[in-house]
Amino acid sequence: MGAAETIPEVLLKLEQVEAQTGMKKSYIYREMAKGSFPKSHKVGGSTRWFFSDVRRWIESRRVSPPWEPKIVG
Repeated sequence: MGAAETIPEVLLKLEQVEAQTGMKKSYIYREMAKGSFPKSHKVGGSTRWFFSDVRRWIESRRVSPPWEPKIVG
């Protein structure tokens, strides 16, 4: 078993999803209902999102290539 297999998935609260995406609660839930945003999961009485799902959603919406520093020299 590799090291990556032992790292637990990070779960995000709504406030953290809003901070990661820059989107508000109403947008997140509307897009979830349309199937264009990762589904949430109930953990106890709380709602959470997998960090990896939110990250993939953010990456899929990127229009331009990621910024890379210019190496001078």
